[in-house]
Amino acid sequence: MKDTQDRSLTFGFIPLDFVDIVWPDAKELLVGAVKTANGKFTLDDVKKNLDTGYLILWLVTDGTKPVAAITTRIIEYPQCKAMALDWIGGRRMKEWLPMAQKTIEQFAKDCGCTHMEGYGRRAWIRWNERYGWKQDYIAYRMELTDG
Repeated sequence: MKDTQDRSLTFGFIPLDFVDIVWPDAKELLVGAVKTANGKFTLDDVKKNLDTGYLILWLVTDGTKPVAAITTRIIEYPQCKAMALDWIGGRRMKEWLPMAQKTIEQFAKDCGCTHMEGYGRRAWIRWNERYGWKQDYIAYRMELTDG
């Protein structure tokens, strides 16, 4: 799918058989996002989840050069299904976000999802409000130590 703002950008999911081929580039794009997990996940964890099909990898490319990567997964709740966007990283978001939103939204509907969920820093709301996203909750964390 071509972006209406920049004809050189494309966005799509990477079939499981091709994940190993694009992983070196995707890994570099996702490293910053995974660091925000504060040790709960590593890039190796993300790759393992991609290899099993638990996560789906999406790439934004400019010609043959990847500029952004996103991972999604389907969550099956007792009463509904959701499309979760777990890891997002890269450059030029202002250019590709509209097409990524539209494509993943349609994919989620095609998979029978009733909603989408995203996780990230508070600043994401600036970008996502225009697409109908609302802040659902804020999570807090406290480290437990001995003593």
